[in-house]
Amino acid sequence: MTSPVDTLIRGTVVDVLTGTLEDRAIAIDNGEVVAFGERPAARELEANYIAPGLINAHMHIESTMLTLPRYAEAVVPRGVTSIIADPHEIGNVLGANGVRALCRENDRTSIKTRFAVPSCVPATDLQTAGARIGPEDVAALCNEPNVVALGEVMDTKALLTGEAGIHAKIRIARDAGLRIDGHLSGISGADLQEAARFLDNDHESRTAEAAREKARAGLRLHLREGSSSPNLRALLPLIDEIDTRRLSLCTDNFYVDDLQDHAGIDEAVRMVIDAGVDPVTAVQLATVNTADAYGLPFGRIAPGAPADLVLLDDLETWAVAHVLIDGELDPEPVSAPETDRPVLFERNTVQFEPVVAHDLAHTATTSARHTVRAIDHTGQTTAETIGTVPAVDGVLQANMEADLLPAAVIERHGNDGTIGTGFVHGFGLQHGAIASTVAHDAHNLVVVGTSHTAMAHLANHLRTIGGGLGVYDPRLEDAENDTAGITTLELPIAGLLSSKSSAKIAGTLVMVDDAARDLGFTLSDGVMELDNLTLEVIPELRLTDRGLVDVRAGSIVDVVLDTE
Repeated sequence: MTSPVDTLIRGTVVDVLTGTLEDRAIAIDNGEVVAFGERPAARELEANYIAPGLINAHMHIESTMLTLPRYAEAVVPRGVTSIIADPHEIGNVLGANGVRALCRENDRTSIKTRFAVPSCVPATDLQTAGARIGPEDVAALCNEPNVVALGEVMDTKALLTGEAGIHAKIRIARDAGLRIDGHLSGISGADLQEAARFLDNDHESRTAEAAREKARAGLRLHLREGSSSPNLRALLPLIDEIDTRRLSLCTDNFYVDDLQDHAGIDEAVRMVIDAGVDPVTAVQLATVNTADAYGLPFGRIAPGAPADLVLLDDLETWAVAHVLIDGELDPEPVSAPETDRPVLFERNTVQFEPVVAHDLAHTATTSARHTVRAIDHTGQTTAETIGTVPAVDGVLQANMEADLLPAAVIERHGNDGTIGTGFVHGFGLQHGAIASTVAHDAHNLVVVGTSHTAMAHLANHLRTIGGGLGVYDPRLEDAENDTAGITTLELPIAGLLSSKSSAKIAGTLVMVDDAARDLGFTLSDGVMELDNLTLEVIPELRLTDRGLVDVRAGSIVDVVLDTE
């Protein structure tokens, strides 16, 4: 006699193991797929299509500005049942304890989060982070539950030169049976071949040509469609050229306003299908391929696998009707109200002495105009541009006609309070300032403005509220109200996260971006564009609290080139 089960689901199964569509009944008991075929069941469901739950192959929860339960609240109903999260953002602020705290969040939500231990905290020594995660910390974190990888190895220079610390971390992770995630932005030729000896995958391809070379070097490829790096369309030709089982889909950084429309991975699946790829192959890219890459038991529908399923009204549009995780139908993503949960994260993390305008200015050597290197932020990655700026009262000022604006990065972790200064091009501000404590990867406070006075006023306000994103319009200032003209999105958890819902955070972010556009700001991703000004591992120029960084040279360079 056939044993009864908890749940029986009938429909067309997206069989990612065989690459076929099959009409089947799926028997589920105690959270597990136990068999195909009819069984007596306490609950019977019907679906047009039954697919495995989607897995995001590489992402940073912190980029959403949400706690993990709030993130799950947004994405689980869209069919995302698992993510591979690299918490190096929280690690850069709070160190190994911050990573542990984020791992503990996994116990409070239905989504299955698997973690990559941050490998580069800080990313390099060209910026001051709030903590360091050394080999001994990596060894301890490898023993945390649900850890499956060493996080993206961003310091490629250290990897290629045989630096002892990063290679010790890789050996520790290998001995623990973990995968090693790569970060090979702009790496090719002999350097790529050498790096591939130590890495398992890469998500930093922006062109099909770069991705092909990495695939030939033996790396698995995570095809990225993120908020700040929408690369998937350029990479779609790979699907016809190499074994698709070596390809996965990921979002990397994904912003909260985009979560209001889709979870990222579901949209990537739709994009692949819309490009003419077989729908089953598209689903494989976001399920079993990633599961195989990290040795996970889910991402498939088979006897013995966890019952992580998505019931679809339509496969090609990924129209979700219901989601099951471990057999639970439409699970509550957040297991308890945020107010009932213990505080796991340090909140007082924006620590620097109040600044004045002169602190944020680049010193002038003469009263003449100065030729300067500036960060051109008009493309997907930063580039160098050369321009001239005036000097007034011993400091370099904005050149509004050329859209060359002063920028500063303030060390905000309570260390030595260093401030790096420089110039940016492409922001379009005509008034005021914008600032953020979300600034990869060390997450110091970055501020850009038309005047140093406006920049200092806004930076000091973000210090007061404990971090977040802010816009200051001096045209609205009020002598009796220090906060007049300031619009903020407060991120009190490590200056990175909020425990509010995605809808509330997204709504506030829209207000901040609207305020920035009222100042003339032109970049498409809004104030979040600030977060990449400081990432000193992606070419060409970046600004940190130590100064202007030439990424390819791996060194601090002069802002001023000449005087007239």
